[in-house]
Amino acid sequence: MGNRSSAFTEEELQEYEDLTFLTRKEILLAWKRWEDLMGAGAGNDKFARYPEETFQELPELKHNPFKERITKVFSSAQDHRISFEDFLDLLSVMSDKAPLQLKAHYAFHIFDYNEDLILDGEDLDCVVDRLTGKENLLPEEKERLIKTLLQETDLDGGGISEEEFKHLLTKCPDFIHSFRFSV
Repeated sequence: MGNRSSAFTEEELQEYEDLTFLTRKEILLAWKRWEDLMGAGAGNDKFARYPEETFQELPELKHNPFKERITKVFSSAQDHRISFEDFLDLLSVMSDKAPLQLKAHYAFHIFDYNEDLILDGEDLDCVVDRLTGKENLLPEEKERLIKTLLQETDLDGGGISEEEFKHLLTKCPDFIHSFRFSV
């Protein structure tokens, strides 16, 4: 493990621990996963940014229907590239120790395809397509599903706000356990 810890100063490790829900051991394991994923070229450059296609080879993302949105939401520079610190942010949010409200915040932004800070019919159409496959629902079935989701969740008729979404997720006890990755 000596090689792994030499990639970080003591101060860096302490700062990562302070700023995430990850332990020192998890941060070092994350670095190993990062090096394995990015290849020998990753070296010790924690700030290098790598193409989303490389990042999306992570087993947890590879077959995830929301991998493009996850990458976009966690890319700090919004440049279709990911750094090690972006990866740590993702792992922190997806850890068992992250609170429901934080997980819900990120889930909301992943589902907000048109990025207007409201989950509306357009966003839900994309979410349903990703979850079911475009060909698996008849158009009228999908329309009925989206209408029902909006009726059940949208309290003020203006689309589902982040607060309404968070409130909905407090009633879904499985969400916090399913919205996670392990280091």
